[in-house]
Amino acid sequence: MKLFEEFQIGTLTLKNRIVLAPMGTTSDQTYGFNRQDVQYYAERAKGGAGLVLTGAVCASDEFEPPACQLLNSNKHVYMLHEIAEQVHFYGAKFGLQLSPGIGRMNWIDPHTPPYSASPCPNYYNPELICRELPTDGVKRLVKAMGESAKLAQSAGVDIIEVHAYGGYLIDQFMSAKWNKRTDEYGGSFENRQRFLFEIIDEIKKACGPKYPIAVKMTLDSLDGDEKPLEEGMAIAKRLAENGVDLIHFGRGSYSCRYRMVSSVYMEPGFDLEAAKLIRSVTGNVPVMAHGKLNHVDVAEKALEDGLIDLVAIGHGLIADPHWPNKVKKGQLDEIVPCIGCGECHANAMKGWARPCAVNPLCMHEQDYKLTPALESKNILVLGGGPAGLKAAATAAKRGHKVILIEKNEYLGGALAAAGAMGFKKDVKAQNDYLINQAYKLGVDIRLNHTATIEDVRDINPDLTVVAIGANPVIIPIPGHDCSNVMTAVPALLNKEKVGQKVVIIGGGEVGCEMACDFSNLGKEVTVIELMPDILQAPSFVANKQNIRMLINNSGARILTGTKTKQIYEDAVVVEKDGVEERIACDTVIFSTGFRSNHTLYNEILSEGFEAFEIGDAIKPGKVLDAIHQGYHRIRVYE
Repeated sequence: MKLFEEFQIGTLTLKNRIVLAPMGTTSDQTYGFNRQDVQYYAERAKGGAGLVLTGAVCASDEFEPPACQLLNSNKHVYMLHEIAEQVHFYGAKFGLQLSPGIGRMNWIDPHTPPYSASPCPNYYNPELICRELPTDGVKRLVKAMGESAKLAQSAGVDIIEVHAYGGYLIDQFMSAKWNKRTDEYGGSFENRQRFLFEIIDEIKKACGPKYPIAVKMTLDSLDGDEKPLEEGMAIAKRLAENGVDLIHFGRGSYSCRYRMVSSVYMEPGFDLEAAKLIRSVTGNVPVMAHGKLNHVDVAEKALEDGLIDLVAIGHGLIADPHWPNKVKKGQLDEIVPCIGCGECHANAMKGWARPCAVNPLCMHEQDYKLTPALESKNILVLGGGPAGLKAAATAAKRGHKVILIEKNEYLGGALAAAGAMGFKKDVKAQNDYLINQAYKLGVDIRLNHTATIEDVRDINPDLTVVAIGANPVIIPIPGHDCSNVMTAVPALLNKEKVGQKVVIIGGGEVGCEMACDFSNLGKEVTVIELMPDILQAPSFVANKQNIRMLINNSGARILTGTKTKQIYEDAVVVEKDGVEERIACDTVIFSTGFRSNHTLYNEILSEGFEAFEIGDAIKPGKVLDAIHQGYHRIRVYE
């Protein structure tokens, strides 16, 4: 496979073409790398990546508090060197993404405007107008980038990637929208590029002309007006002519962030369409792309077709750091699929260690390992959704004997329903993975049986894990018990029973996803939402932007601020602003949330059995909650 061919970046030889993509994260109170970072990067090297890149590292804190790690003194070298050393142990190369700052994207406090290329609105609070970086300050930042690169080189870093991407500070200088300067760094397109190319020259001066330099750049801002395509192409051409060793490109801006940080709804390799454009102006300079390239067939074909030279995988290597080794060995069914939920990015933005919904060991690679059970016990798992499947597989892996009882004829619960949507194939892949793992590990799976206290008495387990999920909430609207009324999970799993004219009650994430899915199948869909707008629950911004775009383009009719008053066998009556309307329909689907039921759990406890609840059985939550609880409650069980 071309994925596993050696590749040359300037003077640097990689053992293969697989790169851990740079992904921004936050730091602890020291603003340095820490022991968790060592574990995280080392595990991706151990897993087989040829090049391991850090997320953005700030070269200076003179003008803004670091949004991530800081590298501006020898005290920051200690842990960075340890990461480099451990990455090298596994035959991988180690790169550091270096940034002069994030400018208008920074958040200091509600009253302190950050610095930017020139006065412009802060992203998070547009009423807060950014301050213009003074000319001598820009020059100090250029100098700081060279000094930081030299520190990285001394720590054992093999390549620097300059972070000129995504609407952050360097991109703000290059954008005519944000850069209104009148000095040498503003005005003409040539001047707006000056900051970037002075940085490249400074790094070459500090580290030597043969030290490899990559640049991550935005080709264009697509839906936004921050960077036109022709300017992105001109910048890429100049980078190639200026002796840069690798161009890492992407598309998008914060106005369409799902193009910067992939969402569950995007197709694999969504940026590859632009690779030919980049190739047309960059000559023989290597090109790297990212964007759900953890799909083996897509990544391999992109290399075979010569679209790109290197495959950058971000979220996919968070979900499974051993993706490269598993691909190389042909163990594709052992790969833990990323579901595109964005928990990693969203929670890093909160200042947490980067948690992954489907990989409980992320950032805790050495902390949360499974150990064999001291004594093999009999464990009963009630419920075969993601929480129950993860608990069952984890228990079996530890050496326990496991029985899993599931009331339905299928496994996966709500995750199976989510994966039934046409644009959520990655979720289906995760559900298939969890099922396969449970069977492979010898779990005794019993379907089509609703568990009762009698089952617990008969089996008499040492531990009962209650993972029965939650029940859908059906609002007692007159007619809610009509024969044409369904709830979300059965509707998604039995699409043949859904009529041509569909009314969905509830405009949250699930309701909107169903609306898009059924619209894609050619159905006439109306969404009824009582709130003033749809998608009101907090969720990862890239996913929310993407689903809003999909729903806007779906053709579904969205009625907000609207009350459902009556359901009939062939229609729904709604009221908006005091005016009633009768909407003809074949099927009504409630998507109004879930509610946990603790009756069985309390019965089990009352009879003296050891038990605990996990996942939606505790309270309706996320996939992250289900899988992490399933793993950790069994991991610590003795």
